[in-house]
Amino acid sequence: MRISRQLSNHLLRFSFFLLVAFALGGCTVKLVADYDSVTFEEILKVGKKVDKFYGDLLETKPGDRTYQKFSAQYVEIETDIRSLVTRNIARALNEESTQISEITLNLWVKYKGAHKTKDTYSDGTAKLDRNRFTRLFAAAASAERAKNLDADDKDVTKDSK
Repeated sequence: MRISRQLSNHLLRFSFFLLVAFALGGCTVKLVADYDSVTFEEILKVGKKVDKFYGDLLETKPGDRTYQKFSAQYVEIETDIRSLVTRNIARALNEESTQISEITLNLWVKYKGAHKTKDTYSDGTAKLDRNRFTRLFAAAASAERAKNLDADDKDVTKDSK
């Protein structure tokens, strides 16, 4: 009777182990949000608007670069960037993209405030700021694009040996 009970316990443990193994075998751990083509396109669209803003600014004579002349564009672009931030926050597992969009928004507001305070924008500063935004939007687009990897690229077991 004791052998029968031990055998029964071993079978029960083995069955439990098999059940757990099969259950875990079908599970995947998700660490990042899924690719969102709408967000990707919006990143490109807003990045283009920012680039055009700086292009227009640099084409304006330095003495004519008052804040008031560009205030409507500042508001429109800030609204677009805030929309990107909101979209990224709303998506689960999207911390990196959220952080990039928040940095972009904070810099946009900071540079807008500096322009408003000084009521001018120098060529050198505009070129540096334009390049910084170009890098930020490229990083945002790359982060979103990386979420669109093929299944084979995501599967580390399919690495070359």
